[in-house]
Amino acid sequence: MKNPTDSKLKVIKIMDPLLCVRCENAYIADVVMRDGSRKKMFYCSRLDCDNWVAKPSAATTDTDLDLAA
Repeated sequence: MKNPTDSKLKVIKIMDPLLCVRCENAYIADVVMRDGSRKKMFYCSRLDCDNWVAKPSAATTDTDLDLAA
């Protein structure tokens, strides 16, 4: 398996999570963080979505995703 930290996943800010719940392009991922804790996060497959904003500072080690199931 390729090193997950080399993937092109980005941590983004969702403006209205309710829209993601109803969207057919959004999936809920069970994410394992670096410290071993698990979080549920949205995975958006729509690159032209107006409901999220990507921040350049979001790629810090605190928000780095290790695995998405």
